[in-house]
Amino acid sequence: MAEVFTSIKRVGIGIPGHECLPCHAMTRETLVDSRQEILRTAARLFQQRGYDATSMNDVAAALKLSKGGLYHHFQSKDEILFEIMNHAMDITQERVINPVRGIAHVEERLRALIRLHIEVVLSPRDREITVMLHENHPLPPALRKRINSRKKDYVHFVENLIADVQKAEGQKETQRTRQTASKVSPRAAAFALLGMINWIYQWHKPEGDLQTQNLIPQFTDLIFGGIFA
Repeated sequence: MAEVFTSIKRVGIGIPGHECLPCHAMTRETLVDSRQEILRTAARLFQQRGYDATSMNDVAAALKLSKGGLYHHFQSKDEILFEIMNHAMDITQERVINPVRGIAHVEERLRALIRLHIEVVLSPRDREITVMLHENHPLPPALRKRINSRKKDYVHFVENLIADVQKAEGQKETQRTRQTASKVSPRAAAFALLGMINWIYQWHKPEGDLQTQNLIPQFTDLIFGGIFA
């Protein structure tokens, strides 16, 4: 994802001469993997402490950067949060939507979406996903609108996929079964599916009985045994 972050315009903020950083500090800052490392660190802190309880000073301290060094890459905490969420949507696009689109059979596409979405939500290296799920409200309206637009596109993708599966199932089943299944609208089913998966991070314990490999078939059975039964 390096190209995603390095393609974003950087905004520099001047540092007065009397506040020039010592050489050892500048050396550390040049070693920071630019915006990517800042975003990864901020995502970890936001996940652990919450957005409101994490300051720019906290992020800078965790990276061993001066505050001026941090502001060289990001003008505000809001900008950091937005980029974390935007990266989360990029992850969803690359690891869920794109692979699903490459599957020919419609039912297998939905099964793959359930599996891939669960894997992304539970991935310990993708903290951006849980930050996006938990910290949407603090964003300023303009930035929140941009993220919500991408979220809506994903909901529509899931909704259309469920509608295609319902259509395929309806062609195989009797008229009575089709009438029963049609009571669940694709939109309601999409929100139900995404709500179930997106809430996993709130209760999942890595050391618990419900591991990823156990959750995937159970959630898949819930969807196919409920929506398409």
